[in-house]
Amino acid sequence: MTNGFWTLNEHGYFDAPGLSALVFHNAYPEGKQGGVELIQHGERIATCGDLRLSKAPGQWDVLPEMLGRDVAESDPGSEALASVTITGQLPGQKASYTLVVEPDGRSLRVSVDLDEPLPEPVAERLGFNLEIYPGSYCGKSFVMGDLASAEPVRRLFPQQANGPRLAGTDEGVEPAPLAEGSRFVAAPEDPMRRFEIASETGSLVLYDGRAMAQNGWFVLRELVAPGATTDAIVWIITPNADLSWRREPVIAVSQVGYHPEQVKQAIFELDARTETLENVVLERLESSGTIEVLSGVPERWGRFLRYDYAVFDFTAVHEPGLYRVRYGKQVTSPFEIHPQVYHHDVWQPTLATFLPVQMCHVTVKDRYQTWHGACHLDDALQAPAPHSHFDGYQQSASTDTAYEPYAHIPHLDRGGWHDAGDYDLAAGSQARTTHTLALIGELFAVDLDQTTVDQEAGVVFLHTPDGVPDIVEQVAHGVENLLGGYQAAGHSFQGIIANSIEQYVHLGDASTMTDNCIYDPELALEESEVTPEGCFSGEMDDRWAFTNRDTALEYLVAGALAASSRVLKDHLPALAETCLRTAVGIWDYEHSHEPVSQPGAYVPRGVEAQEVLAAAELLLTTGEARYGERLLALRPTIESQILRLGGPVARTLPVLNDKTFAAGFREAVAAAIVEFEGELRTNPFGIHFHPHIWGIGWQLLGYAVQLYQLWLAFPELIDREMVLRVVNFNLGCHPASSTSLVSGVGANSATVAYGINREDWSYVPGGVISGPALIRPDFPELKEPWPYLWQQTEYVIGGAANYIFCILAADRMLNPQD
Repeated sequence: MTNGFWTLNEHGYFDAPGLSALVFHNAYPEGKQGGVELIQHGERIATCGDLRLSKAPGQWDVLPEMLGRDVAESDPGSEALASVTITGQLPGQKASYTLVVEPDGRSLRVSVDLDEPLPEPVAERLGFNLEIYPGSYCGKSFVMGDLASAEPVRRLFPQQANGPRLAGTDEGVEPAPLAEGSRFVAAPEDPMRRFEIASETGSLVLYDGRAMAQNGWFVLRELVAPGATTDAIVWIITPNADLSWRREPVIAVSQVGYHPEQVKQAIFELDARTETLENVVLERLESSGTIEVLSGVPERWGRFLRYDYAVFDFTAVHEPGLYRVRYGKQVTSPFEIHPQVYHHDVWQPTLATFLPVQMCHVTVKDRYQTWHGACHLDDALQAPAPHSHFDGYQQSASTDTAYEPYAHIPHLDRGGWHDAGDYDLAAGSQARTTHTLALIGELFAVDLDQTTVDQEAGVVFLHTPDGVPDIVEQVAHGVENLLGGYQAAGHSFQGIIANSIEQYVHLGDASTMTDNCIYDPELALEESEVTPEGCFSGEMDDRWAFTNRDTALEYLVAGALAASSRVLKDHLPALAETCLRTAVGIWDYEHSHEPVSQPGAYVPRGVEAQEVLAAAELLLTTGEARYGERLLALRPTIESQILRLGGPVARTLPVLNDKTFAAGFREAVAAAIVEFEGELRTNPFGIHFHPHIWGIGWQLLGYAVQLYQLWLAFPELIDREMVLRVVNFNLGCHPASSTSLVSGVGANSATVAYGINREDWSYVPGGVISGPALIRPDFPELKEPWPYLWQQTEYVIGGAANYIFCILAADRMLNPQD
């Protein structure tokens, strides 16, 4: 399994001191995860080593498909070395291939065989690409030349894409080469990042993929030679390895701090070769300096992913103050221990800044700054039917409305939040967010007032009280969006989204995405007119509404509207009445019609699961027995998914007043918690660790929202630490780093994120990123500062709402008398 330097380990990748070479362990090339990947001295420096048609592949380019993966260990009885062999194809391109990675001394040999010569025009476009992470190389040098060249090219990796771009090719505009040759050396001056690639089959060309899209990486590429089959591509890749290198320890703590009465632990993420643990010192910060409060050797936890972990417990420390943890040369940022640790600058930025900034259809101002102008006032056109949108929205052959494709649908130009950097309004996300905000208002009586919302004028002022609690105004903004489909067509729409990729990738003020004038086919392209009914133009840049009815989505929206009506009734009674009337109407319709399904982006699955939510919230709002009777009938569904569906039902138990149901419900919770606790013990952070591609921060917040509601009913069954550990995770106690996943919250937080201002390498205060992703099989990663990996640093509105809920839940658990 080893050639003396490289080892093919049990995970099927090549390992060497300070180095790892992953071979198609990941299959998300559109997100810079996949193909051949290099990890050097703790940083993933290169990825997506595979055949591609483009010099700088974008998110929607043709993706290769892996058909098979074979891992062959070395044979001690022969000269055969360990290798990983991939079989793949480019769909629709008549290009099938075999890719082999094998050790070659301290190098890796990557070879590609084609099953047959490439046909035209693929032969002129297909090449082997390797994408290089700009964050590791901008400002460093590279050398490109031929082995016989007397004067190779020596340049710096540019800080930004400077061009030029070339026009008139078959692919349209494309980047110009930065350099060309058969031998490439990156960062020769930096032993931590130096690597060399030599081609045995042709010429290497370096491109700056950012010339095509801001989220691009540098791309090293070699075109497949015409007629080539065996060894069509052969690269020798030699990453430098410092044999003495050890990864610096990461001290994971909450960047905000802890309540005196909760469990308090610093978790140490250590190089797997760590033999001796150093002494840990907990220091309290005083005006005269620091005072040692507690010290000792951390307790080894064991191996998790590719690192060893140890835990230092300082639960016994109760004295309020500012603290930090020291371990060898590493020291944490200051954090607080105080009973009111969650009372200031923790959840407030999310409610007072992030959510208002995301508000659609209004101008958002913050003192001297305008976050964005009034946007999408031309929402929305009926989506074409049938149509499959590039971002997952689906329109069937029927529209389920009275509107023809491309006709304007009224009532859709109010409410809703831009979901992350995409600006779309997906009904599933809008409903979940609105529902969670309504629960926040109801369960925690949040009265923060830092936002002025003038819906009639279409303007929002941050940090300007208006006498109405912010949570009420945010719930109202959510329901305004949810009600639009019912006003227009009697049911919820799947969502509203940009009608083209050009619009979808928009970076800048949201008000410039469209002309804010309703499309009128009778007007010429450049023509516009203003009438008493509004602004109209011949520019069909309006977003599309995907309008098919879906029963599961209907129930989700019904639950959100019913809960919202309770929060709105004191301040906006007419809107509250509309919410409840609509929710009841949804229930009545769905109970008199067969369920319909229209799968699509953010549309929930599981009709009965969503019906549970609707029944619970309608029961709590109306007290009507029919909703309770339906919950009793749905008992098998509830108990089979108790940790997913149990929260709303737990809140209904006093109203249901059914001892048999309550006993069975409690028994199901108790059994599920035992199994769940076993899952939590599989990692040192004590959380439910089941990542797919995205970081799991939002996923954890979602289950913590359910757990808190169950805790309200059964505090003896639910250990509050299950919720508190989720809070700690999102505030910095997680793998890969100790960065708070909430921008602007805590001493060290994600202040470069995938939000509406990502091109400024900035952040929106209170935005919640998803956090460290798992680069399979065992490399946790949070690239920072880097704003373009959405699966690590994107904001979403649902994560923000759940975060507010969880912080307030933690405070209520720890300060029940408040």
